[in-house]
Amino acid sequence: MVITGYARRISASLSPSQVIAPEVVAGGDPAEIAAHCLAVVDPEFAERVRDGDVLVVDGDLSGGPGAEAAVLALQAAGVAALICRGAAADLIALGERYGLPVLSAPAAVPHLAEGALLRLDLEYGRLSSNGVTWSVTPLEAAALTTVRRVQVLARMRHVVEEEGLAEG
Repeated sequence: MVITGYARRISASLSPSQVIAPEVVAGGDPAEIAAHCLAVVDPEFAERVRDGDVLVVDGDLSGGPGAEAAVLALQAAGVAALICRGAAADLIALGERYGLPVLSAPAAVPHLAEGALLRLDLEYGRLSSNGVTWSVTPLEAAALTTVRRVQVLARMRHVVEEEGLAEG
């Protein structure tokens, strides 16, 4: 399973409440959640991110209260995967549960520039950009299956919207 996307960088460690404010989540509107994703640390993020982009966090991702909402908000914004220096175990587990790979790659993070094309081989544990490859922990079979499903559904949604099939 390979994901290819453009890097969108955040140069700070993140907590779930910095990814999405609890009061925005309480509203329950996916479009509103996507529009406010990471607004606390990068007000322009929602305008910059496109479906399939990879969030590169030059810091650690903490877990705890709000971690599930944070994972769902990132997916609503179009993020296909996260690469960071380190991540809390509960955030990694939630990412696997919802099909959002969270990969720890501390050696790679400083070299992944905003807008760089990234190639993530989730099955074999490889991250590549600009001719350089780093090792990451491969995903287990169940997590790969979930990521595949999420990617297929995202592609189907894109085709339906592009073809105008959703209009009634």
